[in-house]
Amino acid sequence: MNTVMMKAVTALFWVLAIYGAIQGWDGLLGWIPQVALVVAGIHVLEVLFFLAAFRKKSNNVRLDAVQIFIFGFFHLQRFMPQR
Repeated sequence: MNTVMMKAVTALFWVLAIYGAIQGWDGLLGWIPQVALVVAGIHVLEVLFFLAAFRKKSNNVRLDAVQIFIFGFFHLQRFMPQR
């Protein structure tokens, strides 16, 4: 899948996680907010990695850091060297 579609799916995940936290879903859907907390922690690590390794490749460090926090690897991969 392409990056734009994966970013759209990730954005949908965050919307569902926030909505699920507000609504207090039960059952399997009730796990989405907890999973989102784990994903947010991983994305914080990705932002730290970006700041340490790829800060100089960015034109707008703050915007890229926010997008990496939201979309994770799907935004980070644009800074990584291609094979």
